[in-house]
Amino acid sequence: MKLADLVRRIPEERRRTIAVPVADDPDAIRCIGRALHEGLARFILIGDPQRIRAVAAADAVDISAAEILPEVGSEAETCARAVGLVRDGRAQVLMKGRVMTSSISKAILDKTAGLVPAGSLLSHVAVFEIPAYQRLLLITDAGLNIQPGVEEKAAILANALSIARSLGVVRPQVACIAAVEKVNPKIASTVDAQALCALAAAGRFGDAVVEGPLSLDVAVSRRSAEIKGVASAVAGAADILLMPGLDAANVLYKCLTQFCGARSASVVVGARVPVVMTSRSDDEDTKLYSVALAASC
Repeated sequence: MKLADLVRRIPEERRRTIAVPVADDPDAIRCIGRALHEGLARFILIGDPQRIRAVAAADAVDISAAEILPEVGSEAETCARAVGLVRDGRAQVLMKGRVMTSSISKAILDKTAGLVPAGSLLSHVAVFEIPAYQRLLLITDAGLNIQPGVEEKAAILANALSIARSLGVVRPQVACIAAVEKVNPKIASTVDAQALCALAAAGRFGDAVVEGPLSLDVAVSRRSAEIKGVASAVAGAADILLMPGLDAANVLYKCLTQFCGARSASVVVGARVPVVMTSRSDDEDTKLYSVALAASC
């Protein structure tokens, strides 16, 4: 499967509606125009109608099929209105407009909104199409959780598994990444990986293969595993890399996009609806693939 396969026209009756607070962002508008043209989703754009239309006109983007809701309040109020559309059933996906990540995150996490189920955790899942790898590769968490413990990692993994399954991976293979393949009490990621494998063996994650600790080379290369003498069903066939922390995940994310010619899509999961929160430096295709992923997961 390729990321481009996600960009397919969805029948009108099955299209989700995406709410975008402070939608007068040029990058977001270009992405929305392409998504409307491809028939991926419907959109409710929230903000100053004149500014939104002016941004679209500046790039000759057709957003005539989108609904525009006037909102001239604060950034926080506009994000709250977008969340309200989800709460009321008018939208099924959120997309970050010209707002701070902290503003939309705060609106989503507001307990009165009811968007985050009890015991759930928001996390970032990136899906990569890498020229040197034979399948789509999910990496988590490169955007939200800084130094998660075992329970947080379990929630992050559960979120990633939901995305993998939505992409058609029936029995996802997961590598819990660390610097080495043996448990070392001085390396927290190896201890966490051992604990996660125990949870998997107890049925916590359903039908999935979870192994670790595994180094990155072993996770993505059967040859590396053979050379190192590591017996692993996941080696060279990982669908998900559960990274040890945000630093490692974010660096890997940017290495793949900047040095390796990888294509990517990303979504924030853990709330009742997916959230598109792409980086300002992500290119237009990445933003479109992310919308397509959120519209289909």
